[in-house]
Amino acid sequence: MRHSAILDIGSTKVVCMIVSSDPDGAIIVHGTGIREYSGYRLGELPVKRELAEAVAAAVHSAERSAKVRVRDISVGVPVPFMEVRSGSGSAEVISKNGRVTAADADILIDNSFDFEQPDGCSLIHSTPVTYVADTIPISGSPLGLPCGILSAEVSHCFVDNHYKDMVNSILGEIGISAESFVSSALAAACFVVPEEIRASSVLLVDCGGTHTDVSLLRGNAIVSCDSIGIGGRHFTSDLCYGLRLPTGVAEDIKRRYVFSLDYGESCERVRIPNEGVFDIEHSLIQLIIESRADELCEMLAESLDKMADRKTPVWLVGSGLGLMRGAKEFLEGRLGRDVAVSMPSVGRLGSVSFAAAYGLADFSLFRMGRSSAIKKTERYLRRTFDWRT
Repeated sequence: MRHSAILDIGSTKVVCMIVSSDPDGAIIVHGTGIREYSGYRLGELPVKRELAEAVAAAVHSAERSAKVRVRDISVGVPVPFMEVRSGSGSAEVISKNGRVTAADADILIDNSFDFEQPDGCSLIHSTPVTYVADTIPISGSPLGLPCGILSAEVSHCFVDNHYKDMVNSILGEIGISAESFVSSALAAACFVVPEEIRASSVLLVDCGGTHTDVSLLRGNAIVSCDSIGIGGRHFTSDLCYGLRLPTGVAEDIKRRYVFSLDYGESCERVRIPNEGVFDIEHSLIQLIIESRADELCEMLAESLDKMADRKTPVWLVGSGLGLMRGAKEFLEGRLGRDVAVSMPSVGRLGSVSFAAAYGLADFSLFRMGRSSAIKKTERYLRRTFDWRT
């Protein structure tokens, strides 16, 4: 049984998973390590020492659970450390029978770098967005189609070299090499959003601890992305400041909060260590949380409206808002868009806060070979055609 390891570096926690697949293609989780750390803010790298401690602890915990030694690992790249560029390319179909092959797609992608690549970044993967066979637009994989000229719009994802170098250095200290770097947003969307919905367009909103990432995806490609400097920790800190609460108590109140509920004149009874028991009016908690949520929604609406029309559905993941009851309905009311909050059935750690981790596991198991080499089988090519690593 081949095991794969993934590393999801979030803004407040690090997740390592060691996984394999069963004959039916389901993901089997053999070991998991989760460690919180101080995180990072937009435009800033994490503190290397703190990230290194969290990565080492998460990896070693997963290794102990799975009883295996990790040698190489697939690493997620959060939106703040990623750049997306699009280009157009075409290729003459050169096969003897005039049908599209993987070699034609490779040439098409090579010809699509018709833009200035971002400074200080390295390419991590390229994904065709829309295909045209001669003059006919097609959906899905073009492999095997009769065609003279194959063309496509191609999405190219780049990783910030400072982030990549830091992660490589941290992993090297514990004897692990990064097998690949993968867009966390793209991996999460391909895992949680059904293919028929992604086929047109979908907006992925990942609300984490310190920021919220917004990504527009079409098919298996990320088209554009943005980050907003508000996340779950801001709700907690607002409660701490406004109500003079310890962080742990404020976090507990936030997690039990229900959006838009008519609390009336009811109170929340809280116990503060070494101080006693106090009653806090729910209306005051509601004012604090929903004021911050309104601010986030205003910024989200601006970002979403720039990316796609109001008919494009929104998929919410991450622990910042996705785990709060009533968040879906609250966002739908404020954004005027359909919002979904759901995950495929995975059993263990099946909440939307682990969407990126499972997405990376899906990529590592099914969309690349052991050493990043493309497996030359028709079945594999059909599944992985839209990824080029």
